[in-house]
Amino acid sequence: MQNNQANHHKIPNHAECVFEGVRSRIFQWDQEMYDGSIARFERTRFLDGAFVLPILENGNILLTEQTQPTREPFISLPGGGFDSPNEKPLLCAQRELLEETGFVSDNWKSWFRFDGTDNTVMYVHYFIAHGCKKIQEITPDGGEKISTFEVNFDEFLNLSSNPKFAAHHWNLLSMIYEARLNEKKYKELKKMIFRE
Repeated sequence: MQNNQANHHKIPNHAECVFEGVRSRIFQWDQEMYDGSIARFERTRFLDGAFVLPILENGNILLTEQTQPTREPFISLPGGGFDSPNEKPLLCAQRELLEETGFVSDNWKSWFRFDGTDNTVMYVHYFIAHGCKKIQEITPDGGEKISTFEVNFDEFLNLSSNPKFAAHHWNLLSMIYEARLNEKKYKELKKMIFRE
């Protein structure tokens, strides 16, 4: 199979795609070790995606509670995988916000990008959307049951102790824990999110 890994920096160009699924591909390659020997390396390349931290006009943060087949119910920022390999991250975030919450925003800011782990790689883009307004009802796909709820900043930070949130957004936990434990980090994160 041809290497169609979409240029993820953790998969070398000479890697071979040995499995292609619906949402992931597995790549393998021969890697020279420090002692000169050769070992077979492997990484799973998942579909890229985007999430959004929606800030409502009242200053609260909008979150989703979701149920999907084969998963325990979870709390999440609105977001999900790209609909196509060429979908732009911001367009994915805007589409997911509308589908999962019925809200839109004209005021978007890039937050950060998560590149996966050593053996599981993807690009997951995070955005902040200010002044979100509801324009329609939620339009989940057939494998989603979604409801929304609002939290203030401190309640958002406290979600880091909630297994329903932590299991889904573990890549946010260090940032949130730091803000809970360190007053300077708290003020920095709040200023960055709310532009205070």
